[in-house]
Amino acid sequence: MHQALPHLGAANPHALSSFLQASDACPIIASEDICDDRGVKLWARNQPVSHELQQRLLDRKLRQPLEACLRAPDGVNSTDLVTATRRLFDPSGALSHALSPWADELVAEVARLPLHPVVQLLLTALRNSRTEAFEHAIVTMALAGAVYLHAGSDRYELRMAMLAGLVHDVGDLYVDPALLAPEHALTPAGFRHVVIHPRIGEMLLTRLTDHPVALSRAVGEHHERGNGMGYPLRARHLSWLGCRLSAMDTLAGVLDGGHDNAWEHGSLALRLIPGEFDAVAISFTSQVARRMRGHMPNSAAVDASATWERSQQLAAHIAGCTLAAERLADASAPGRVQDNARQAAMLLTQLTQAGHELGVWAPRELLGQEFTELHVANQEIQFRLRAIQRITTWLDVGLLPHEDQALAQLWVGAAPAAVHAFS
Repeated sequence: MHQALPHLGAANPHALSSFLQASDACPIIASEDICDDRGVKLWARNQPVSHELQQRLLDRKLRQPLEACLRAPDGVNSTDLVTATRRLFDPSGALSHALSPWADELVAEVARLPLHPVVQLLLTALRNSRTEAFEHAIVTMALAGAVYLHAGSDRYELRMAMLAGLVHDVGDLYVDPALLAPEHALTPAGFRHVVIHPRIGEMLLTRLTDHPVALSRAVGEHHERGNGMGYPLRARHLSWLGCRLSAMDTLAGVLDGGHDNAWEHGSLALRLIPGEFDAVAISFTSQVARRMRGHMPNSAAVDASATWERSQQLAAHIAGCTLAAERLADASAPGRVQDNARQAAMLLTQLTQAGHELGVWAPRELLGQEFTELHVANQEIQFRLRAIQRITTWLDVGLLPHEDQALAQLWVGAAPAAVHAFS
């Protein structure tokens, strides 16, 4: 059982606050009369939004979704998107060397992306209230476009991918921003609130725009994984666009994190577990990572002894968690507990196999760059361990307290999440 989606018949308080904050920099007006479900006019057409509107919408059901009644005529437009994309390719830009072979084509295609009025409203709110999220969207858009150019896709698929990258996180506007702060320690309840943002984005695009269903579906899938290690649905069979969007969103999160050798880190993140991410996206990222080796600053020195010790600790901890999950899956526990324990055991086994295939737990001497790679692998394995815990323990809202307690015993001493957990 998953967290319920918000109802579009009532104004979401977090989205409304973002609209109001954005209106300080860019007028947002009512494109039609805003009425409650009984036909009572709450706000007149062409009137700019204000805190008075916020008060009038409290606990009121609306005849039309608020987003369909608002417009940002001077908000984010194609020129703004082109300008933001060009900045990525400035000499000091985040993607200047990495995507240089495709820079001109990407900038040209950005100018041709269709912006539905509701999408324009949401992007305007994102830009003016959550700047880092908007910048992440621009990076993801460029990466999604580049991987399709790398694959030789047609222009329709290319634009679909870029638009999906641009709008994939509009659902974040409907989440309490305090829960998205990097310093915030998520609780199970907070996690369940955060993880529905892909489905919110999918719902908004499906119900309020004329964009293709394939685009909406991909937005809903952008945190899913091909091996079932994603959220909120733990889906395995993803659309072609969802597969690549998931990979490029993950890569953008790594690049946003400011890691040393970020492209090498991103390449390892995508290929760590076979079947988790799209093969074309992995090929693209690996090729760019090889090309970037001469353009990245040297990594900070790695403590070889501490890195090796941490690797062995992770191996032992994962082995213990796997054994506990297998025992719980075979025990006379409630069905939901057994199902979650069984999935945890399967995913932990995949993680163990991935570590062996990378050689991170092999008893051998390592030197220099090998220790740097081991350090990165430790970070990624630690992140996956935390992700498995969350999706098998925290995701199901139907678990009873004693069921929660039984599953929690699998993860005593689990490592903290890595930087790009919710990018």
